[in-house]
Amino acid sequence: MMHRCFLALFLLLQGVSAVAQTYHFDMFLFGDKIGTMTISREQLPDSSEHYVMETKSKARFMWIDREGYTRYEVWYKQGKLQSSTHIQKENGATQRWTNVRFNGKTYDVDSYKGKRSFAEAPTLSVVSLYYKPLKNGARIFYEAEADYSTLQAGKAGPDSFEFRSSDGNRNIYYFKNGAISGMEFHVSVVTVKMVRTR
Repeated sequence: MMHRCFLALFLLLQGVSAVAQTYHFDMFLFGDKIGTMTISREQLPDSSEHYVMETKSKARFMWIDREGYTRYEVWYKQGKLQSSTHIQKENGATQRWTNVRFNGKTYDVDSYKGKRSFAEAPTLSVVSLYYKPLKNGARIFYEAEADYSTLQAGKAGPDSFEFRSSDGNRNIYYFKNGAISGMEFHVSVVTVKMVRTR
């Protein structure tokens, strides 16, 4: 009898556990590996999704050593954004940060640029695009600046999507057999390339 109870409890817990998926990338600048990026998604039984993306890099550029760290944490429920946090550090000092929270009616933004709100519910964002089907002309929410851009398909070749963010960067995503394979981030005068490793 006790054995059956433990078995039933085990099967119940298995049914409500989260499903997680993680991608790993190496980061390159001028052909040299300078860091790594991981992004993970958990799908929870209540139909919510939890995303975490982290990048860590260390490079010498223009005779200056730069150590970078970026973290995104994003929650979706029933396909709509509930909250997102973003922080970017350089050599340990915070450069940019943005927090977005849904208050039941609108989205409240608290960031390095100040406070504001908006009404449009994000259904696709920079962090979630790694796991979702994409289409040309889709609206994409950029968590770092809490604003929208438009995805363009095929400009950088077949199975590519890109957008230009409000901070001036050109972001290109490459797919192979429907799965993300790499990215290019054109930032100021340099291009950072990301290659998926697993």
